[in-house]
Amino acid sequence: MKKIPYTFSTKSKQIFYFTIIAYFLLRLIVIAEIKLFHVEGYEVYLSLSLLYYALIFAAVTLLFFGYKFFFTLYDETTVTYHNRFLRKSRSIQLSEVRFARLDTWGIHLYRQETPQPGEKEDFFIPFFRMGVIRAIPVNGFFEQLIAAPQIRIEKTFKVLPGYTKKWQLVSILYAFLAICMLLVCSTPLYAVIILYQNFT
Repeated sequence: MKKIPYTFSTKSKQIFYFTIIAYFLLRLIVIAEIKLFHVEGYEVYLSLSLLYYALIFAAVTLLFFGYKFFFTLYDETTVTYHNRFLRKSRSIQLSEVRFARLDTWGIHLYRQETPQPGEKEDFFIPFFRMGVIRAIPVNGFFEQLIAAPQIRIEKTFKVLPGYTKKWQLVSILYAFLAICMLLVCSTPLYAVIILYQNFT
């Protein structure tokens, strides 16, 4: 079986995630210092603060790494799309496929040779699932579709969605958010320094 996985949409998204980790670590150090130095008036809120930040950190991590829960497996006969988040999967036999449309959102497979406009596909592989589909594995699947004589293919793009120049704007947005997050990190960093200086 061959696998079509997903990955981060941009490298700047990874940098943004690391700045979020830095922020949470600084907040954790502040909480640890409050506990260690017995800062009056703040120790009461420590348990709630830890739980609060743990939940937020778990949610953020799920958003950034959620793409790992989705993937497609295929061979010469069968294609199966897996959603481990919902513990669901769906399959189609390639011998049944007569028409494939590749558009901005994904690969639509139909059992009919000429589906009606607006007709729902029999099987769908999305290009985006909390990340972007990997280009080389999906190209291997596309070549297998081309090699199948019974499948008519319609392709509406030249460059795989998620890898076009337009996505540079998404990369710039994540880079901007990473810079903003670094600026936000200055407050807990300042608190860490002040607490250390005042209680040592």
